[in-house]
Amino acid sequence: MDRTTGRPGTRRTRLRTAVTVCAVALGTLATLATPANATPATPATPANAANPAPSTAPGASADLAARAGTPWKLRTPLSETASREFWDVAATGAKDAWAVGRRTDGADGPAPLIRHWNGGTWTDVPAAATDGKAAQLEKVAAAAPDDAWAAGSLADNTSAPIVLQHWDGTKWTKVGHAAPAEGALSFVGDLAAFGTKSAWLTSFDWDPNGGTQVSRLERWTGSGWETVSLPAAPGGGEVQPWDITGTGPDDVWVTASAMTGEVSVPLLYHWNGGGWTVREVPAPAEHPTGWVANHAVATGRNSVYVVGKTNDPQSPTATMAARWTGSRWQSLPALPFGEANAAGADGAGRPWIAGWAPGNPHSVLTRWTGTKWATEELPADVTEHSEMSTVLGVAGVPGTRGVLAAGTAGCASDPVQCGVLVSRDLG
Repeated sequence: MDRTTGRPGTRRTRLRTAVTVCAVALGTLATLATPANATPATPATPANAANPAPSTAPGASADLAARAGTPWKLRTPLSETASREFWDVAATGAKDAWAVGRRTDGADGPAPLIRHWNGGTWTDVPAAATDGKAAQLEKVAAAAPDDAWAAGSLADNTSAPIVLQHWDGTKWTKVGHAAPAEGALSFVGDLAAFGTKSAWLTSFDWDPNGGTQVSRLERWTGSGWETVSLPAAPGGGEVQPWDITGTGPDDVWVTASAMTGEVSVPLLYHWNGGGWTVREVPAPAEHPTGWVANHAVATGRNSVYVVGKTNDPQSPTATMAARWTGSRWQSLPALPFGEANAAGADGAGRPWIAGWAPGNPHSVLTRWTGTKWATEELPADVTEHSEMSTVLGVAGVPGTRGVLAAGTAGCASDPVQCGVLVSRDLG
């Protein structure tokens, strides 16, 4: 497996891939998927994919109008982000935001990419050294202008620790992490930060020979990362933590799957600063291999949205969405696309989910209005100047009503990828 292009997606991890690059073939999107006993696939955009011609179908003018009228704005022209990929975004305010990913134009493989927003411009900031090894950053989380974390992996297919870096307001510094067992590869699941002594990380070690995986949840205590044991699943099974959300050090939520063989039960764990509670996430229907909770978004101390999908080895059969109100579960309509790739809340506390709508090679973003999902297109600066696009990170901007989204697009010079940074309600 070529680690420079993605992470393994298996039925047991509940997520086919956290960093997905879509392939466009005859108007159909193909995303990564591998059975638990298979070699992980490598995401790719077909080298021979032709630039789509302008559509003359009856709905084409309506689609163009929708893109032109979208409230989302491209923050950096695609011409300035060639050979760059953004995989996540985080913000602490209108003058402090981060985007991370990788540069792919170097002769020695990918290199970590970090960009910072100061309220006026995005600028590159040097990442900490990775000992001369090719690497990429896949997650970023920020608690304050002088307290941010980034996580990723090396790209050399070795049993190396995940890449962890911390921002102290002046520079990014390498932070050590335990290496996986010999022959296994380490991958990042999710990352969240709520204060100098409260950062959280999910990761897993995957053995490509035996197809086994070991999942873990860790917490930063202010001096080091310690492994956190979650309570047993209500119905039994191996607990595999994944997504992290919350509003503060005493209000942290973690999605997980309880795996019994190939059957998954979606769970939501809550940390109140002193102990854990766990609840099963209601599934909309029976499915032979169960359901998984891909993403969670906390919009308040007693308001958490959970979205997921059927636990299929390839494309999911269906999606699910639910909200925990603090006292009960509220079932929501299925998402308006095939699978969620990213989720977050804007500065006003509204949940946003990103994914692909059927037949659309570009990501769309949908917001829950309280009664329905309202879907919006990416700006025409993206959709009219690239073959495809995917949003991989969504983050609200505290102190505003705004939201940022980060991802990649297939540029005209395919297979070169261009980084995408868009915003809504930020002026």
